Amino acid sequence: MILELLGPEPDLLRGLSVAWRIAFYVMSLGAAGLSIFTVGFGHLQTPENATSCRRLTVILVGLGVVAGFLWLATQVVLASDGDLLDTEIWGIMLASRPGLSVIIAWVGLLALTLATRMGRSGSVVAVVGILATTASFTAVGHTTQHQPRTLLAAALVMHLVGVSFWAGSLWPLALASRQGGQDAARLVEAWAQAATWFVGGLVLAGALLAWLLVGSLETLVTTTYGWALMTKLALVGVLLAFAAWHRLRLTPALAADAPGAGRRLAVSIGWEIVVMVLVFWAVAEMTSTSPQGEG
Repeated sequence: MILELLGPEPDLLRGLSVAWRIAFYVMSLGAAGLSIFTVGFGHLQTPENATSCRRLTVILVGLGVVAGFLWLATQVVLASDGDLLDTEIWGIMLASRPGLSVIIAWVGLLALTLATRMGRSGSVVAVVGILATTASFTAVGHTTQHQPRTLLAAALVMHLVGVSFWAGSLWPLALASRQGGQDAARLVEAWAQAATWFVGGLVLAGALLAWLLVGSLETLVTTTYGWALMTKLALVGVLLAFAAWHRLRLTPALAADAPGAGRRLAVSIGWEIVVMVLVFWAVAEMTSTSPQGEG
């Protein structure tokens, strides 16, 4: 997105298209992540925090639907030389890979909304929504242009489920930590145990995707995509350092009811959220360029 605007011939509309695309990713994966948290750990939340998470899930769903529409709308404007109401181009767009991706994601987001209304009985619907939302991104992007297609798609879904789990958990964890107490400690500890598996899958799938898409060290260091990928990896390293700090120091302090432990953990998670936003920025730059270079 930023690279698009800083190019020799900056194109505001294309930059907006990338911006709406990444907003669509963030909102959709954020809603999926909150749903994962609710299914796995909602029973450990206070009623007030659980209600707040359901409310935020619905808000993110709404924003995701709007961002997806605006992404497609900018694509229509670009393809029709400025005619947003060109029905023929809209038909072509909705039948294209981006259109298919958005439609599948909308179905997943609708399922997530229904799950929030159903409460504990909506877990199966939530899982369907999570899988549909994350799988929608296999219809677009670099994984559609390389082989082996099935392996790339499976790795991408695994990676996005891990990303959703991590990103969507930060806000409810910060809420619980700020309140402190043994209930918050149990929630954070339970999440940390599950995170070992989710983050492990995220890293494994991400490494496989990078290897299959980039293919060589030369490509990694000589292309815009490679530099964006290395930036993302560096930021993920910072996130892993946060996770280790929380697991080894701040969570035990919270469990021991040390004075100020909850506040310190909540502040640290706040900084983790900032880094997570930067990770999504790096992803935006990756999606706007090719793993094989610009030529």
